[in-house]
Amino acid sequence: MNESDILGSRRAIFAIMVLVGGVTRLTHSGLSIVEWAPIMGTLPPLNHADWLAAFEKYQQYPQYRITHPDMTLGEFQGIFFWEYVHRLLGRLIGMVFLLPFLWFWLRGCLTARLRGRLLVALGLGGLQGLMGWLMVKSGLVDEPRVSHFRLAAHLGLAFTIMSYLFWLVLQLRGDDGRAAARAAPPRLLIASVAALTVLQIVYGAFVA
Repeated sequence: MNESDILGSRRAIFAIMVLVGGVTRLTHSGLSIVEWAPIMGTLPPLNHADWLAAFEKYQQYPQYRITHPDMTLGEFQGIFFWEYVHRLLGRLIGMVFLLPFLWFWLRGCLTARLRGRLLVALGLGGLQGLMGWLMVKSGLVDEPRVSHFRLAAHLGLAFTIMSYLFWLVLQLRGDDGRAAARAAPPRLLIASVAALTVLQIVYGAFVA
């Protein structure tokens, strides 16, 4: 497996992440985990006492008090599942990127320019995790809904990362990738359609 394969795999995981994020949004599961614990949060509640503790924390916030005051523990576990998978995928993406990156770096397989570009990708991934928490945090204050500005930023950043990784893959493929792009239909038309598609999707965050 080479650098291009690694980036292609991570791009596919990012696409899955966007889909799971959409399901999390549609099921109103995003506010079910009220703490941001990048390391300790990797493990879910493991027994009944842990579940009760997590549920009690959730009960202190607006989504439970205003929207779901009659929610049962079983229902809480249902929404917890999607938010937990969403966050777990974020951690998995970080590891899928970081470990091969360090491996190639230590073996001297990366040029200085490529190392810099990959560090940018790593930084964008960390920023996305932080942006996700800031979005969730905005819904834990007075109203049981997140800031639509932070939601749009979180979604827009996801598309930015996917696009950046796709660009890196094309760079690694060299002339073949550029030749394929030149052989495609008019690039301005493709870019315009892509930009309008992303704009429409991100704008959906403001009306969701």
